[in-house]
Amino acid sequence: MATTQINSGRQFLEEHLRYLETRQVEEMINKTYKEDAILYNAFPCLDTPPPNVIQGREELIRVLNIYLDYQGEIKVDSLYNFLATNDVISFQATITSPKTGKWVVADTWLMESGKIARHFGVAHKLEDS
Repeated sequence: MATTQINSGRQFLEEHLRYLETRQVEEMINKTYKEDAILYNAFPCLDTPPPNVIQGREELIRVLNIYLDYQGEIKVDSLYNFLATNDVISFQATITSPKTGKWVVADTWLMESGKIARHFGVAHKLEDS
């Protein structure tokens, strides 16, 4: 795997995290997701039980805002199993939320033309806050 792919993927991830930290969800979705992007997830904060399939930028913005309201400020404790190629970025992390506790999360982004086309996300709660 080329170092430039890893560096480029890492920069993309860091940009994504900055958007989440500053709650700039609409800007993040519009700049980093394709217009017809699909999110497959198991977020515990939606009205419908997981798995959920969210399609299109408007729905992604709505759902990610719900998720951030549910979690509150998210602190990334550790990031591991990072993988980046021309068409995939994947990672796992432990995060802590003052509202909901400690979680393990895993995300895989299938990339097209430098944007997320398909986003697979899962989370497992480790302990309450």
